[in-house]
This record gives sequence, C-alpha cells and structure tokens, in this order.
Amino acid sequence: MPRFERLFVYCLARQVLSRLCGWTVRPPRKAADLADHLDRALDSVLLNIAEGSGKEPGSKDRARFYRTALGSAKKAAAALDILTIRGFVDPGLSAAAREDLLSVVAMLHRMAEK
Repeated sequence: MPRFERLFVYCLARQVLSRLCGWTVRPPRKAADLADHLDRALDSVLLNIAEGSGKEPGSKDRARFYRTALGSAKKAAAALDILTIRGFVDPGLSAAAREDLLSVVAMLHRMAEK
C-alpha cells in the first residue's frame, strides 16, 4: 500500500469525496458551475496529499504540496457552504462532509508547517 493511502488525512478526504461524489456527478443545472468547483477542489486535495507524501520529509517541496491541498480543502468547504445555503445540497449530507473537511483542513495546517 502506498504511503499516502495510509495517511489518515488522505483517507478522510477520500471519504468526503466518496460521500459527495453522487451529488457532484449530477447536480441541479443552476448549481453545475459551483458543483464543478467543489469536485475539482476535492480532487486537488487528494492529488496534492498523494504527491506531497512522496517528497522528502520536512522538505519545502512536501510542505508546498500540503499547502496546495489545504487551499483546495478550504475552497471545497466554502463551495459546499454556498451550495447548502442555496438549498442545493441536503443539510445532513453537507454537515457530515463539512465536519470531515474541517478536520482535513486542521490536519493539513499542521502538515504544511513542517
């Protein structure tokens, strides 16, 4: 198993993507653009965690990938908030995904500082 798949932050971000995937694939037409932002941001979180984990521990390169993942996680959380406020995403689905996303953000903050 690759190192990134053993990282809790990766598993949690993957869980968020899995939870929201059914919705982002077929969003309401009025929400399609923002759903695309959400989908791409979630993809970016996973891709950057995976790439960063392969860099030298403590390196600036590793931290840069984790900072990019952090920014994408924040963007995903904001897009999810907007979609929920506008009534496009079920509040129950949103609350669970948002809680996990905020945990991902907190973990990535610590990881990006190293």
